Amino acid sequence: MRGFPIHVTCECGNEQSLAYGERWKCDVCGREYDTAQIPEDEYRGLLRDLRRYRLEMVGAALLIAAIFVPLAIFVNMGIFFVLPFLLAFGAIFYGPVWKRRVRQRIAERPRWELHPVE
Repeated sequence: MRGFPIHVTCECGNEQSLAYGERWKCDVCGREYDTAQIPEDEYRGLLRDLRRYRLEMVGAALLIAAIFVPLAIFVNMGIFFVLPFLLAFGAIFYGPVWKRRVRQRIAERPRWELHPVE
């Protein structure tokens, strides 16, 4: 499963970033950690939510394109001069709302306690 890295901190203080399902053996103390201890449904749920937020922005861009291309073709090519202003308006007013939602979801993510593998 490809996703964001999981930051693992050993009991001795050594740190490493791993992908989900990877094992890591601490260079300092020799303890081994397995990120597969994290419940897969919680990890996938977080990935799904973050992917949905990303697709929202792509969908908004496609919607703007779907509106502006036919307008430019059938009405007037000058409509494209309005496009930068519309995009700036969206970035100024919707961008912070979108970013706040993403940051809130990341802040609310579950925290997992990994124990050394025996």
